[in-house]
Amino acid sequence: MAKTLTVAAVNYLPKLRTSSVRITEQLRKTGVMSFLATTDNIADAPGEGSEVVYKDDTRFLFGGYITKVTNDELGIASQYTHSVEVSGYDSIFNNKIIARGYTDKTLAYIVADIITDFVGASYGFNVTNVATGPTIETISFDHISVRDAFKKLEKLTGYIWWVDYEKNLYFQLETATAAPEIVTDTSANIESINIAYDTTQVRNDVTVIGSADGFQSLDPITETFIGDSELRSWSLEAKPSEVISIKVNTVSQQFSLDVNEREADVFVYSYSGQSFKQTEAQTTLTASDTIEISYYPRLPIIERKEDTTSIAFFAAKDGGNGHYLYTIKDTSIGSIAEAGDRAQQELNDYADALVEGTIVTRSGLLTAGSYFAPGQALTVNLPSYGLSTDTVFTIQEVRIAVSEGDTTEYQYTIKFGGKPVGLKEFLEDLAAKQGKGTEVADATEILIIKNVKDTMEAAETTPTIIKDTPPYIWGPSGSSPVGKWNLAEWS
Repeated sequence: MAKTLTVAAVNYLPKLRTSSVRITEQLRKTGVMSFLATTDNIADAPGEGSEVVYKDDTRFLFGGYITKVTNDELGIASQYTHSVEVSGYDSIFNNKIIARGYTDKTLAYIVADIITDFVGASYGFNVTNVATGPTIETISFDHISVRDAFKKLEKLTGYIWWVDYEKNLYFQLETATAAPEIVTDTSANIESINIAYDTTQVRNDVTVIGSADGFQSLDPITETFIGDSELRSWSLEAKPSEVISIKVNTVSQQFSLDVNEREADVFVYSYSGQSFKQTEAQTTLTASDTIEISYYPRLPIIERKEDTTSIAFFAAKDGGNGHYLYTIKDTSIGSIAEAGDRAQQELNDYADALVEGTIVTRSGLLTAGSYFAPGQALTVNLPSYGLSTDTVFTIQEVRIAVSEGDTTEYQYTIKFGGKPVGLKEFLEDLAAKQGKGTEVADATEILIIKNVKDTMEAAETTPTIIKDTPPYIWGPSGSSPVGKWNLAEWS
């Protein structure tokens, strides 16, 4: 098969140094390609930002944009060597910012909307391979990168995402794309294998704390207070979402939010806190006065979920209670349902011991057309490593070295990982797991930043001239011309 390499749509293969190409592909991270090129003229050096497409016949080996070029001069202007680094197409997602909230929209709808409005059609990303996915009750993105938005969608739904070298964007379940070959103790398709187990990140008892603003309870509560001739404000058990009534000695009183106080109000309740008070014009209540307030409280968004199977397993192993606690604080979570989904996804990812595996192979040991890529579901059956049944793991990273001689051979180092039952990797960015805590729960609270410009239009017209002959006289209202002080006489 014939390889092609273009830089800014120009054939660059004659300048490529033999066997210098190295490609690293990682799930949830931008792929990187490096290569060496040689030119006779510095003007032929590849430029940063140029698009690179590397293919073997019809197979796309890499596609993206040049991020770094290091030029070395050999001799005195005789020849130049260029060390080139290229980032995958999805690197552009780092620099595109999204500020929008969604309610009751599918995963596919949200992703397509983000690509259309915050990335742009000119980049050519195709969303055909984005699964419809679940309907998301509420989610918001408050001025975060498109990459971070996709990470959040992934954590919430369990659908993993990646971009291939033909600019196809994928959001798929982890088992949707099977690796081309399985690995067993007796298979001849690998050179070496290494398996390690990790229990340090087990989480089987997960609490999720969402927006501090909470949600409105459907059940009202009533609290009673007694005056004491001093107090003019009282603390409530919860933050009121809506006050139904305030009564003094069973008589209803006029009230409103403190930010909307009216002259006739007897009480106001806090917009941001959990208290209410008398207005300044009111007489302080005495011990003979009873205040009764009824309101719908705002309840905190806190959801806790456990994996009882995992808890029992580790209790038997370590002799303790088996609970491995973990708390997630994410202010962008705006409902109990969303908090529950987030907790369940964490259990799906981390309730069991995690596995890290590495296999080394080469194209000469594989069936023609077998290509490994991050996101594929790799099936292994390795009784000598404690995996005695077909077990599925997600491929996390693929490193490719191109060896060129009489024929081209690809050397693969493949890293995979996840739970022993096989649905999730464990090398996920822990900082991203925390949700950064900077997003808002209500889509209406997202500040949209736009440039503001002052404009003024001027038009030239012929002035109208009215000529009046003095003296001017003060006259009745509406008389013309109207007199001016010191310039007019009384009629």
